[in-house]
Amino acid sequence: MRCSHATSAMGKPQIAIRLSPSLLQELNNYVELTGTSKTDVVVSAIAQYLGCADNVPLNQKVGELEKRLTEIESKLNII
Repeated sequence: MRCSHATSAMGKPQIAIRLSPSLLQELNNYVELTGTSKTDVVVSAIAQYLGCADNVPLNQKVGELEKRLTEIESKLNII
């Protein structure tokens, strides 16, 4: 599957979404933990869902790897 996106003269297009309070809290926790932006997290999630993960920003990929490493370390009780 190939994904593409259009940009306007004013910059990237914007969308609005509605989230449940619990999902928004999870998103807030994630961005705080990884230091990434909500936009990068949402773009990454959509790109992965649509099968075009090549469009995922590099800082998002690194943030996800850091989160996974932290989770593994905590499971193994490594400081």
